[in-house]
Amino acid sequence: MVKRNTTIPTQHTRTFTTYNDNQSNFEVKIYEGERSMTSDNNLLGSFELSGISPAPHGVPQIDVIFNIDAMGILNVSAVDKSSRRENKTTVTNDHARLSQDEIGHMIRDAERFRKEDEIQRNRIQAKNSLESYCFDMKTKINDGQLRDKIDANNKKKIINTIEYTLKWIECNQFAEKEEFEQKLKEVEVICLSVITKFCGGMPW
Repeated sequence: MVKRNTTIPTQHTRTFTTYNDNQSNFEVKIYEGERSMTSDNNLLGSFELSGISPAPHGVPQIDVIFNIDAMGILNVSAVDKSSRRENKTTVTNDHARLSQDEIGHMIRDAERFRKEDEIQRNRIQAKNSLESYCFDMKTKINDGQLRDKIDANNKKKIINTIEYTLKWIECNQFAEKEEFEQKLKEVEVICLSVITKFCGGMPW
């Protein structure tokens, strides 16, 4: 979130959401590094925000704020917009930080693996897009705009397709970007055929 050589003091905020329905806890992990995968970066610390208001996956909004003061001390906080619950942690300059030699090594690695990291980043984005579509459609079918507009048989058809796809994702975490994109097209075709039949198009 905060790029290397950013002028301090500085503050950056990004909004995240939950992965599971009725998820009550949200873990924040803080890394330094420039690689796409967290495993290739240096973990500085972590904390947990608890007491998130129960809601379907993707509905809660959690602001994570990175604030670096003029002394280089990093304060990270997380706030659930609904419940206003908050938790935070502080990372000082001597807290699990990399040496200058280690930083130089990580920068060189980031340059060396730039192409591989981009492929990995695109693959993860495709996976996330497929998951988000499935979860969003599941919410709309069960609790949202489509709940009372589609008959039981066609509703079951969509739910079965979504559950099958989510299971496929679970068993194919390392599938290629193109495979995730193809699965998304397949799910969209099935869902849109039903929605068009009953609603004349997307009702949102």
